[in-house]
Amino acid sequence: MNRKGITPVIAVVLLLMMTVAAAGAAFFWMTTIQSRIQGQIGTQVSTTTTQTTTSLNIVSLICNASTQAINMTIQNTGSSTIESGVSAVTITDDKGNVKETIQTTLSSNFDQNNIITISVAASSGTLVQNETYGVKITLPGGVEGTSDCVAQ
Repeated sequence: MNRKGITPVIAVVLLLMMTVAAAGAAFFWMTTIQSRIQGQIGTQVSTTTTQTTTSLNIVSLICNASTQAINMTIQNTGSSTIESGVSAVTITDDKGNVKETIQTTLSSNFDQNNIITISVAASSGTLVQNETYGVKITLPGGVEGTSDCVAQ
């Protein structure tokens, strides 16, 4: 008869142990998910901050078909300096096909709110008079600006 009184005690202890084990597993699972999500959010915030601190505006764009020259005046409208280095000017036709990519160098740092003029020479026959072209400039650090021009 004394053994029948022990069985409910063992059952309660086992239930408590299973409850503690389940709570521990849930805690471990939640902290793992939380740290993963927190890391992803930190990466996204860093990317968004970089994108908002570096911004570019093309003030004017002139495409000259007779000299195959592209002159663009650009302004750093972001809140950080764009470092000097290799830049690229990509010319596309009105259908979005890349006609040419021209590398140029940003010779000095491009400070906030400064305005500079960049001139590049396209290959012979790239620009045809009265045709519309898309021009995208990519500065060091991936800062981009796009605009359209009609070759004169």
